[in-house]
Amino acid sequence: MNRKGAQSVDVLLLLEGTFPYVRGGVSAWVDHLIQGFPELRFGVIFLGSARKDYGGTAYALPANVDYYAEYFLFDDLAQISGGRRAAGAADLDAVRAAHAQMKNCIAGADAPLDLSHCGGNFGITHGAFLHDRAVWDYLLECYARIPDQPPFVDYFWTVRGMHAPLWILQAAVERAPRALVLHSPSTGYAGYLAAVLSHRFDRPLIISEHGIYTKERRLDMMRASWIHEDEEFLQRPGRVHHLRRLWIDFFELLGRLSYRRAWRVVNLYAGMAAAQIGDGADPGKLTTIPNGVAIERFVPCRRSFAERRNIVALVGRVVPIKDIKTFIRAAAHLRADGPSPTFWVVGPTEEDEQYHEECRVLVEHLGLAERVQFLGFQAVAEVLAQVRLTVLSSISEALPLSVLESFAAGVPVVTTDVGCCRELLYGAADGTEIRAAGRIVPIADPHALAGAVETLLEDESLWSSCSGNAIARVETIYRDTQMLAHYRCLYREALGG
Repeated sequence: MNRKGAQSVDVLLLLEGTFPYVRGGVSAWVDHLIQGFPELRFGVIFLGSARKDYGGTAYALPANVDYYAEYFLFDDLAQISGGRRAAGAADLDAVRAAHAQMKNCIAGADAPLDLSHCGGNFGITHGAFLHDRAVWDYLLECYARIPDQPPFVDYFWTVRGMHAPLWILQAAVERAPRALVLHSPSTGYAGYLAAVLSHRFDRPLIISEHGIYTKERRLDMMRASWIHEDEEFLQRPGRVHHLRRLWIDFFELLGRLSYRRAWRVVNLYAGMAAAQIGDGADPGKLTTIPNGVAIERFVPCRRSFAERRNIVALVGRVVPIKDIKTFIRAAAHLRADGPSPTFWVVGPTEEDEQYHEECRVLVEHLGLAERVQFLGFQAVAEVLAQVRLTVLSSISEALPLSVLESFAAGVPVVTTDVGCCRELLYGAADGTEIRAAGRIVPIADPHALAGAVETLLEDESLWSSCSGNAIARVETIYRDTQMLAHYRCLYREALGG
């Protein structure tokens, strides 16, 4: 991809693991947002895990992107690690003071938190972090304060892995163009970078959360198998291993830093506000802007029940948070009751190859090889023109674009009870069914999921009613023009006019 190197932009987008490398979801939203404001000049900084985790780019940069840079947070740091200036006593004292502030921040205290030195990592080079005796002594000092000490070698490598990306982010800070507005669709590393740049430029920061990053990382850390827990610790119910807690606190800190610096924190539906406030967002900064879709793209996909194939599709990335395994197990339940539809998993598989392989093994184990097909990435409109139902089996979502796209195509949806799916499908957040557009089922319940799919496939009249309700709801509330109008107002205010 060509790099664009403008020295200043109107809006600088800080993106983690999304556009331009990953298709769908937040990436599609970013692409649509940039193209929706051709009069603005954008910059994009992409943060990824390691370069090997990504194939080619999935999106071309729109013409109004004047700056682009990419950084892979867990690749070799040698090229940007800087010199080996020794860390002095004053440097470590500044780190101690910052850590004390950060602990208060994680605890929810409304204490001052100075971002001035964060972008430069308090003057400590990566070389000093790895090799300096003063840093090593400080690490031992921190380890000595842990009540239930994990093995030191585990602690050592956890701290190294946790901090390594900070020097990559330092390079991003030093090379970033000046921006009138900073905008990040998440907290995490991208939100932290956005907060540091917002402080440096003294310009407004907008955070637009599609899912609660901190919550999703908590889920990741609680099920992470690479964190070793000995048998003695496993006998202590209700305890969280120190290394899990260390990672959870780290991501919570990044979230709180981002929220504190933010000028506005956008959520997709009002129900997200409680989680954002609980994680440190100021209620006075919150605003709600629902996702929207380009309805016109999907109007040609609208078909009657009889014109569609007997296919149920899950459109989404093959990753644990989408809980593809529950979708597969639901297919097995339907097969046991007689002739069943074909099940499509439509979405990229390369993000978590191990999970994809586990899903494939499960399909084989359940004897579903002829019924469950992994199609990889496909043009969504072409899929929605064929299928009778789509399913969202996720364990965490906010306001999923895949549901809105299905609605726009007139396809009813079965979803788990996550995010605002209940409001999307039933028309009311309290669960009252007002012109239902599908069915809601509990998380990780393949039997309930299979039952809901079967109900909609066997009752053509119900299916037709849900299809009509889906179209009416998305056309009334979730048009992309409505979303862009909200952001136009927000950008205008942030830009000062």
